Amino acid sequence: MKTTGRILYILSLILLSSWGVSAADIEDETVSTWAEIERYIAQGSWEEADSAIVSILGRRTDDATDAMLLSNLGMIRHYAGNDSLAIETLTQANAAAPASVTILANRAKVYTAMGRVVEAVGDYNRIELLDPSYADTYLFRGLLYLYNGFFEDALADLQHLETLRPDKEETLIALASLYTITDDYENANSYYTRLLSAAPCAEYFAGRAMCALQLDRLVDASEDIADGLQLDPDYSELYLCRAILNKKRYLTADAHTDADRAIALGANPVRVKALLGF
Repeated sequence: MKTTGRILYILSLILLSSWGVSAADIEDETVSTWAEIERYIAQGSWEEADSAIVSILGRRTDDATDAMLLSNLGMIRHYAGNDSLAIETLTQANAAAPASVTILANRAKVYTAMGRVVEAVGDYNRIELLDPSYADTYLFRGLLYLYNGFFEDALADLQHLETLRPDKEETLIALASLYTITDDYENANSYYTRLLSAAPCAEYFAGRAMCALQLDRLVDASEDIADGLQLDPDYSELYLCRAILNKKRYLTADAHTDADRAIALGANPVRVKALLGF
């Protein structure tokens, strides 16, 4: 079962780890250039940011700061869509500062975006050796394991993540997704309940409703669908849930109506058909 909306957004979120360098870390003559770089980044002007960082690198001799500038440059190249060049740049940064968790994390994220799972996991393994308390290792490596079918490894990583960040939204989402994908709907339900307690939203009501439907708790599913629709009356997953609920109640015409509504609001027609059998 696929996650959607806010859940999918958070699970797939690949953010730039700490830039590692700010204007305060750079000599006076490059402060104005760095201010320009920050403006370029804010505007998404990656080519200009790239050129500006290269110009700073050409004027510097401090290896440690250069390594972090290279890390930033690698991520800028990633955001510009130049992933092969980004990996080359981040590998240069790693060679200059092999103990930098930030650089390894940035390279792992680019490897992930490229679908190079083995290399990404390798970088997360190195981070774990350098800093076992670095929580993002267990989140992102756990998700890599999860979506590549290594469920026991995913469970180990995500359970360890929970010891480090027990109440973080991304932790609860990751575990809810793991248990949903592995058909452990009781456990998935409990994590959706925790998410709803912290931040009620349509996506989490839909997730919990789907668990209730799989467990044949139709009253619970109906209540979650109604609560979710109050928050977002145009959320497609809730109409899919209600279509399944109506089918289970032998309300075939209503099920078709809700299925059509789900598709009209953006649900994948193939997935709708697979879940409903029509």
